[in-house]
Amino acid sequence: MSPRISATIVAALLTAGSAATWVGKPEHEVSMTSVGELWSDVFRDADQFGLQLTRVSAKEEMTLGDKMSRGLVRGSTTSPMWEVYVNAVGQSLAKHAKRSDIRYQFHVIDAPIHNAFALPGGQIFVYTGLLESMRSEAELAGVLGHEIAHVDLRHCIEHYQYRMRVPGGELLKIAQSFMQIGYAQYQEMEADKAGLRMALMAGYDPQGTLDLFARVFRAALPNQLPPNTPLEELAGLTSSMLTDYFRSHPPTPERMRRLSAQIEEYRSEHRGQRQYRGVENFRRKTARAQKEYDGEFVRL
Repeated sequence: MSPRISATIVAALLTAGSAATWVGKPEHEVSMTSVGELWSDVFRDADQFGLQLTRVSAKEEMTLGDKMSRGLVRGSTTSPMWEVYVNAVGQSLAKHAKRSDIRYQFHVIDAPIHNAFALPGGQIFVYTGLLESMRSEAELAGVLGHEIAHVDLRHCIEHYQYRMRVPGGELLKIAQSFMQIGYAQYQEMEADKAGLRMALMAGYDPQGTLDLFARVFRAALPNQLPPNTPLEELAGLTSSMLTDYFRSHPPTPERMRRLSAQIEEYRSEHRGQRQYRGVENFRRKTARAQKEYDGEFVRL
């Protein structure tokens, strides 16, 4: 789709959105969050038209992702010991993804970087720096679920669909530029929800996701009086204080609120259900699928 046609569609939707917003007297006060979500929906709907026209098959997506990942792996030092473990945990989550035609591969890059990311076609990367900041398999499941969700929801491939005809030598540059740009806020929230769902379906303690967020943030904060709540802690942060993972996966109090609400809803529907933490599994790098340890279960 040409830029001119795309711009026309966006302009039309923006006009319609403005009319819907301003016609009539609103009965309730509209928050800035609601307004932001409204405009996110407008831009998302405009872009979906072009994405449908350029949609690629799962086979094409996996071929693209494989080419990109080979270039990244060749230029990096991998960690085979971590990879075996991460792959085992990742595969236990991936079987709960909705796109059954995607085969997932998990890579661990040996570098002191607190980051993880996904490429099209199920190529998931985690740095040892982020792994070493974790304390349980449940925390790892939270991160891997989020990255799998970006693939499952087609967020990854949608960034590349318009440029599928780029010569192979440019693919690595495109991948690296995307890693720096990241996802839209609504995509991060969608991945939060879908990733947490996969972790819950795989039987992991959902508190692991919140624990990792809170702990990494505390490490990034300057010396100051402790906040009263996790939300106050998040609200006080600026982008310059964030570690690598949260620069590319920008956290907000709203995202944390939604995750907490999702967990509480799940708890109310599955009260008393056992979920797994996996502190000892993580320490030994032995996936829960291979061995479950006593004392690692908690009840919702």
